[in-house]
Amino acid sequence: MDGSNAAEAIVLHFQDVVRVAGETITGSIDLNLRLAQEERIEKLRIKYRGVISTRITTQNGQQRITHRQTVPLIHSGEIFWETGSAFPLTATDVISFPFHFTLPPDLPPSFHCDGHSRGGTISYALEVVGDRPGLFRSNRRLRRVFVVVPPAFENQMLVVEQLRQGWEGGWRDIKQNEQLRKGIWGEYSRAFVTLTIPDITSLPIGVPIPFNLQIMTETKTLDRTDSPQDKHGKPIFPALPEWAKLEINLRRRTQIRVRNRMRTVEDEYDLKGIRSPAHANKQPVDALVDEPEWVLKEGDDKNRGFWRRRVTFNSTLAFPFAPSSTNAEILQWFYKLHITVPFSGLTNDLNLELAVHLGPSALLPPPPIGVAGSSSGGMTYADVVPEGRPPPMYDLPPDYWTGEHHDWDEKN
Repeated sequence: MDGSNAAEAIVLHFQDVVRVAGETITGSIDLNLRLAQEERIEKLRIKYRGVISTRITTQNGQQRITHRQTVPLIHSGEIFWETGSAFPLTATDVISFPFHFTLPPDLPPSFHCDGHSRGGTISYALEVVGDRPGLFRSNRRLRRVFVVVPPAFENQMLVVEQLRQGWEGGWRDIKQNEQLRKGIWGEYSRAFVTLTIPDITSLPIGVPIPFNLQIMTETKTLDRTDSPQDKHGKPIFPALPEWAKLEINLRRRTQIRVRNRMRTVEDEYDLKGIRSPAHANKQPVDALVDEPEWVLKEGDDKNRGFWRRRVTFNSTLAFPFAPSSTNAEILQWFYKLHITVPFSGLTNDLNLELAVHLGPSALLPPPPIGVAGSSSGGMTYADVVPEGRPPPMYDLPPDYWTGEHHDWDEKN
C-alpha cells in the first residue's frame, strides 16, 4: 500500500500483504524536509511491535475488574534522521529512507477473538514517528498493522501443490448415521452421511480442499406397491436435503489465560460463504441425485421393503483462518469442522463433526532484493509484491486493525 501524499511531511510506503514469520519486511519513508521544519519535527524513527494480549473481566459485587496479560513478541526500533543531520539536497526537498526488519522465525500467527468479558489478540504493526518536542505538541505518527503466519515446511508445500494440481492422493471417510421418525410414534427411517476428504494431517489455509458429501436415506418399511412419492408428488419421509439447506461451519474454541485465570471463547464461521480466489468464478457445487432404489427387507415374508435414495455433493472448502496454535503462550485455539444435514421433524437433524488442524501454506520468502543475502538490485517489497503470498485472513475483524493492543507508549 502506497501512502504517498505531496502535502504530508512524512509518507510511509509499505505493502499491505500477509507476512511470513522469519521474513524480512521492507519499505521506505519519505521525509519532506521543508514541511518537517514547518511542523517542527526534530527526529524521524520507526518502531516494530508484536504482542500477545489477553484480558479477562471479573465481577466482585458492584466492582468490575479487568485483568490483563501481555507477552511481547517484537520490540525494536530505528532512528533515520535528526535535526542537523547532513543529507544531500534534492530538488523536491524530499529524502527517502529505506528500511528492513527481519521478523523472528518462531512468531505465532496473527489472531483475534472477543467474547463477553474476555478476549485475546496476537498482532503485529510498525509505526513511523516524527518527534515534535515541546509543550502542547503531539508527535506525528503513521501506523500500519499487518498479518503474520508461520512458514510452511517443504512437505507441507508438497501437499499444497498436489491440492492445487488436483488431489490424487489418499482419501478418508468420516461417517455418521441416525434413526429418524417424523412424529412421536411409528417405525424409524434411517439417514446416513459420509464425508470424504483428502487423507492429510493438516489442512493448508486458503487452499481449496476437495470434498465429497454423500447423503443416503432409507424410508420406513413399505409395500412394494408404495411409491417413493406421496399423493402430492413429494418425496416421502425422509426427503433428501438440498445443498442450500446444509450447514457447513468451522467452529473455533479459544482458551484465554491471564496468569491463573482461564476462560474460553466460541466462534463459528460459515464455510459455504467462503470461496477461494482460485475458485471464485466456478460453480460452488456439483450435485448428483440417484434414482430411488427399492430394497427388499431381509426376512420379511410379505415382500415388503424400503426406498433408498442418495445424493452426492462435490465441491471444495477453503480455510483462510489463523493456523492452529502451537506456540502462543497465553492463547490456544482449536478447530472443528461441523456439518448439519437437516430433515423435517423435531430433533431429526444429523450432525457430523471432525477435529481439524489448519497449517500454513506459504514458504518463507527469500531476502528481498537489495537486502543482504539477496540478488543485487534496488527494488524491495515496497515496489513489487512477490508471488506465492499467504491468503488474507478471514477471521480478523476491524478491531484487529486498530492497533490498540500494541502498548505503543504514546510518550515515546
